[in-house]
Amino acid sequence: MNNKRDEGVIKFKLTLKRAPAPEMYQVIALEKWRALFFKLGLVGEYPIDKIGYGNLSCRLTKKNFLITGSQTGHLAHLHAHHYTKVIDCDLKKGSITAEGLVPPSSESLTHYGIYEANPSIQYIFHVHHRPLWDMLMSGPFDYIDESIAYGTPQMAEAAFELLANKSSGIFVMKGHEDGVISYGSTAEEAGKNILDLYRKLAIRQ
Repeated sequence: MNNKRDEGVIKFKLTLKRAPAPEMYQVIALEKWRALFFKLGLVGEYPIDKIGYGNLSCRLTKKNFLITGSQTGHLAHLHAHHYTKVIDCDLKKGSITAEGLVPPSSESLTHYGIYEANPSIQYIFHVHHRPLWDMLMSGPFDYIDESIAYGTPQMAEAAFELLANKSSGIFVMKGHEDGVISYGSTAEEAGKNILDLYRKLAIRQ
């Protein structure tokens, strides 16, 4: 692994349209799970690098979704203005158009690819945890090859292909250090995917 973390950097062309923050009711399910993940260390900030990690999103319409803002990992609790609405993506151009007060997560393209894979997917939770990542890396779990970098159109395309016929599950990004993604038709489903494995890991240890 490279000693310098390839994390938290937006790798797509971003057009951010200044707009009012989402309504709090729209993000309450995300915030409930994010607060728990923060407490467990699954969302946060690397102390030495001062780089945030972890992001959560929920689908609004076929093409639009709400996602945590870039570099908000250090905050234990987010307010509505820390979330951004993604309204358009173009994988060929590697571009995203969003509405809100902060840039969307650097993993927004990946979330887009997952939502495009299956209309049943409504929630995506991306967490970081080295022991959990190591456990998933040892298989047998879905994965994206280590040659594919996070936050790129290639990662979004790989996620799209991986999840085309799946509505709930979890996969590991081998090329994205510590990165694990869960998805589901409800927030509870996506969250439970992570917690079940987290508990199994605790039993092993």
